[in-house]
This record gives sequence, C-alpha cells and structure tokens, in this order.
Amino acid sequence: MRKPVVLLIIAAAILAVPFVIHSNYLLRLVNVALIYSLLSVSLNIVLGYAGQIALGHAAFFGIGAYTAALISADSSGLLFWPGFIAAGIVTGLSGLLIGIPTLRLKGHYLALATLGFGEIMRHIFFNWREVTHGMDGIGGIPAPSVGFFTFANDRSFFYLALAILAVVMLATMRIERSKFGRYLAAIRDAELAAGTSGVDVSRLKIIAFGLSAMVAGFAGSLYAHLITFISPDTFVFDVTAQILSMVLIGGIGTTWGPVLGAFLLTFLPESLRVSQAYYQLIYGAGIVMLIIFLPMGLLGLLQRMRPSGGPGAAAEPQAAPQAAPPQVAEQPVAAKRPAGEAGAAEPVLLTQGLTIKFGGLVAVDSFDLSVERGTIHALIGPNGSGKSTFINLVSGIYRPSAGSVMFDGIAIGNTRPWQIAKAGLARTYQNLRLFKSLTVLDNILVAARAEREAGWTGVLLGTPKARAEEAELRRRAEEGLRFVGLSALRDVRVSKLPHEQQRLIEVARAFVMRPKLVMLDEPAAGMNPSEVERLIDCILRMRDYGITILLVEHNMPLVMRVADRITVLNFGRKIAEGDPLAIRNDPEVIKAYLGERLSKRLGNHAAA
Repeated sequence: MRKPVVLLIIAAAILAVPFVIHSNYLLRLVNVALIYSLLSVSLNIVLGYAGQIALGHAAFFGIGAYTAALISADSSGLLFWPGFIAAGIVTGLSGLLIGIPTLRLKGHYLALATLGFGEIMRHIFFNWREVTHGMDGIGGIPAPSVGFFTFANDRSFFYLALAILAVVMLATMRIERSKFGRYLAAIRDAELAAGTSGVDVSRLKIIAFGLSAMVAGFAGSLYAHLITFISPDTFVFDVTAQILSMVLIGGIGTTWGPVLGAFLLTFLPESLRVSQAYYQLIYGAGIVMLIIFLPMGLLGLLQRMRPSGGPGAAAEPQAAPQAAPPQVAEQPVAAKRPAGEAGAAEPVLLTQGLTIKFGGLVAVDSFDLSVERGTIHALIGPNGSGKSTFINLVSGIYRPSAGSVMFDGIAIGNTRPWQIAKAGLARTYQNLRLFKSLTVLDNILVAARAEREAGWTGVLLGTPKARAEEAELRRRAEEGLRFVGLSALRDVRVSKLPHEQQRLIEVARAFVMRPKLVMLDEPAAGMNPSEVERLIDCILRMRDYGITILLVEHNMPLVMRVADRITVLNFGRKIAEGDPLAIRNDPEVIKAYLGERLSKRLGNHAAA
C-alpha cells in the first residue's frame, strides 16, 4: 500500500476518535494526552535535539497557563486566541531570559539550575496572591471560541488541541530535517566539534530553550481552557518528572516518540487501577524497566526493528566498503591555485609570544610561529609538548594567558570558535569528534555553508530561499565526500564506520568549510600504511586547492614527505624550525624527539 494512502487512513482514524470514544472521561484523558504531547515535544526540543538537561518545564507550563487565565478569566472565549499567543510569547521570553545565564552551565549543573528555576516559580505561584490568587486559584476560564463557535465540550476541544499539536509537529519536523536540526544534533553529540565547524553553539542552545519554553506555554494555555480552573499545586516538579518520563520512554530525540510516550503514560495508570493496592508500584516499576532496557525508547526500538530506519535514517551496512579512489570535485569548494602564489609572503597564521598556563603548568611558553600561505607546515614534538594545546588556542577553545594570534591579518586571540571557523580556519581532532548519531552526509552538512543563508522563518515556512540553500549545502557536502572518496557511504551512520574512514570524514568536514587554513591534529593516528597513502594524497590535493595546512603528526615519514617547513616543540617551547632536511639532522631535535635510529632511518628513506 502506498504511503499517501496509509497516511490518509491514519488521519481518518485519528479524526474519528471522538465519535468512537463515547465515554466523556476517556475523551477528557485523550485531550489531556494531547496537551501532555505538546509538553513532551517542548522538552524534547531542548533535551532530545540539543542534548541539554532541563528540569524546569513545570514552570513554563504554569507561566503559560497563568498568562492565558489572567487574560481570559471571566471574559469571552474569544480572548482565548490573544491569551494563547501571549502565553507563547511570555513563556518564550521567560525561556530566553533563563536560558542566557543557565546555558553557560552543562550537565548536572544545568539540571540543578533549571530545577531551581522551577521551584522559584512554584513559590511565586503560591505566594503572589495579587496576581495568581495563591491557593484559591483562578477560575472562570472560558471555553475557547472562534466567531460564533465555542469549543464547549471535549469532543470539539479534541480537534482544537489536535490542530495545534499538528502545527507544532510540522514545525518541529521542519526544524529537525533542516540545517538547524543538524546543528542541534551536532551540539548534542560533540559540542566542541560543532563550534569549530562554524555552529554558533551558545545562540542555538538559547534559541532551542526559548522555542521549547514557547511550546510549553502553548500547552499551559490549552490546559487552562480545558480544565477552566488552575491553581499552584498543578505546576510542581512532579509534572516535569512525568513529561521527562514520557520523552525517555517514547524515544528521546525522535519526532513522534514524545507523543507516543505522552499517550502511554496518560492511559497506563488508568489501565492499572484495577489493581488498586499495587498499581502505583507496578506503574513505577514499569517506567524504570522501560528506561533501563529501552534506552532509545519505544520508537527507537520500532525503528531498529524495521529494515530501514525510515526517511533520513542511517543505513546499517553489513560491511563498510573501502574508501573509493578520491575524485576531484567538478566545481571545487576552494579555488584551485598552486602553492607559493603571489601574496604568499604574508603569513596566514602568525603567533607572537603565545603562552597558556594551567595553574602552575606552562603548556605553551612564548611561542612564535609563522605559517606561510599555500604551504604545509608541520608541528612536531614529543607527547605532552603542547602541540594539541596550541591548536586549541588557535581554534578558540582555550584563551591565551599572554601573546597574540593573528589569522589572515586579524587578531583572534579572544574570539569564539565558531567565529574563527567562519573566518576560514578549520581543524580536525586528535581524538575523533564526529557527530555519532548522524549519517556521513549529515556530518559533512553541519560544516557546509551556502552563499545566501536562510533564517528560522524561511526554514519553518519552507520558502524557496530555504530550499535553494539546502540544495546548495547538499551539493557542497557531496563534493567533500567525493574529495575523500566516501560518496558510497553517504547514508551510513558514521559510528558504524572503521577508524580510517572516520578520519577521512573529519578531513572532508574541514574541506567543505572552504577554509584558508586547516589544522590537522594527528590525522594518521591508527592508520595502516595503505591508509596513510590515501591520507597523504588528500593532504597534497588540499594544498593544490590553495588550502594552507598546519599538520601535527607523529608519523615522521609522512611529515618528511609532505611538509614544506617544520617547527619542533618541546615542553611548550620552540627548539627548532626549518625544512625537513635541516630538522632531520638537527642535534637538539634528535636528542629531544627523533633519536639517532629514527633520524638515520628517515635519512635512508629520503635517499631511497
């Protein structure tokens, strides 16, 4: 049966629910489940998509309910719509105000901060009697109206709540399948790598927090008009715990999982009330067992059981194929020009007196480095000499204690990682930092940028500009995959690939950023000789495309083959700099790093 026909049948079945269920009590539960679906979807935006642990959603639920109630209580149901919109705006702004300071925190610190916000709001609901009426609550909240029609009963209210949920779900699906959805997933999987790929991490997390709060405010407004009375004892931490369970059990980070979890946990207690003595024990034990044994939730289990995880899901290959011979992009993302072109006298990267201290440890000490355009400049030294620390300084992950960093003539010593990335500086990591839940193509898409970028409004409305941008991003990502010879693996989840191919994906991710400089942090780590040859080919072709390369590597034969110039670090200080021949024969370098045996072997290798 064709998919559109199946969808039509499902839609017809959903629309027929009020006519199939004759019990007013059960229909009220369905409406409550729809409201809790909105709440679960709202939490999933910040928890499932962005990976931020937030425990203050009961407060946003309450803010939305009180905003709607204060506007419409003892008035016409026509005020439902102004109150509904105001509930979303007020709650969304509250989310932004809380998100700006709290999202600087991570993990359990963020969880505690948002939990504290929820408790503060609970006390405000109880004690600000002039506004909330305290424990007396606010009654007289009218049923919603549209013109002369009033959603006066549960049957009609069902269609209102369903329509609002449908609109919110459409918006979240568009976000999830857009560049913003990929950015949020990248933040969730590897926040550092997302930042150095050009994703404005702080801004995206705050926006996600605001959108999440806005949807919770919509749910609060619907709840107030369904129950027609609200009081502070409704908006307590138990609500947050309940919707958290809904998201986890339904499927965290999935589109429809929170809705499934909301309906399951709304109706499950009712089905267990036949065992009045033990139903709470059975209910609690059941939730614990589901979370332990189904960490991806019910929807995650269903997707794993299907041959394909659905549209956009990663294919699970029986055996990952070997990388194909790299192909040159038909329209390269970087203009190809030979190394040493005019203008190369100006260094693309210049550091002077660069120093960073961790307590009493000086990791990089007064380090001067000049990387000329169009060259491959290697940075070598013993383990712990400060090479990766230097890359972290230049890419904005660390702030220098002293000294300056100039990139393409601009000081970047105190610049954010995503700003540095957008300026044209890309990097890979010594320890792989890929976005494990995404496919190979989506990993590359996170770093790709279009000439004309669409905003949130364009993405939500699906404007021609947004569609054109997505097409351009995919074209550039495909070019990056062809560059490293991994086009055949575009739909494979990156976590399923062998180590060498994951390394090449990091190289492709850096390549599609159209950088002026790429810093490769031990790209050959863990590779066998044939894999190293493929890597060498990629490095040399990147230089041919006009990309300057700073290479940190322990594989000395590789370094000697590709490097135009080499700088040697030891204990955070530069001990030598020169061409490969000079470095290979430098007595201090031999003593500190190469050793006599490796130095002779490199000499024999060069002679051969």
